[in-house]
Amino acid sequence: MRGTFATIGDHMKRVLVSIAALLAATTAHASITPTLVGGPVDVGNGTYRYTYNALLASDQALETGSYFTLYDVGGFVGFGNLGTGFSGTTQLLGLTPGNTIPNDSASMLNVSFIYSGPTFNFDGPTSERDLGNFEIFSTQLGTRFDDFTSEAMRNAGPTRGSLVATIGTNAVTVPGAVPEPAMWGMMIVGFGMVGLQMRGRKARGAAVSA
Repeated sequence: MRGTFATIGDHMKRVLVSIAALLAATTAHASITPTLVGGPVDVGNGTYRYTYNALLASDQALETGSYFTLYDVGGFVGFGNLGTGFSGTTQLLGLTPGNTIPNDSASMLNVSFIYSGPTFNFDGPTSERDLGNFEIFSTQLGTRFDDFTSEAMRNAGPTRGSLVATIGTNAVTVPGAVPEPAMWGMMIVGFGMVGLQMRGRKARGAAVSA
């Protein structure tokens, strides 16, 4: 039974991650789109590694100060490997394009990745660019849906050189601990017992009133 719950739990995690990736990938005219790759990896000491892959849209370019932000990351403890030219920073509020309004709790950290380097993908042939993988570490196991934003620069057309902002949905770590698969099974059984008790009370109440 424990193995069955574990299998169901793993399947649900893969489905949620896939849905989040699809939502992120379908963001219209995205500047930088981060997508969670796979699931959390237990690295020991009660921490888990989450890896995001970031893509730069074909009609966008990076300049110093371009960035993307993941909102309300639960249990954040540090950064791992980052894409070339990027550094990581955290804040409770901030690093949000002025024309976007993401869901953002003032009590939870946002995680931002900021580019600092030569202008990238501005001149010459334009194409979607893989910006690499970005790792963060968290004490929380599990993901939920939340917002991301990003800002880059238009590399073609009449607005060439202007800033472009994106807001979308992605998977981020949960704000609190989530039940293990076996715990979900115990909770389901518990809910069933509560339901039976409530039915029993209703039945006794009906007998007394009769």
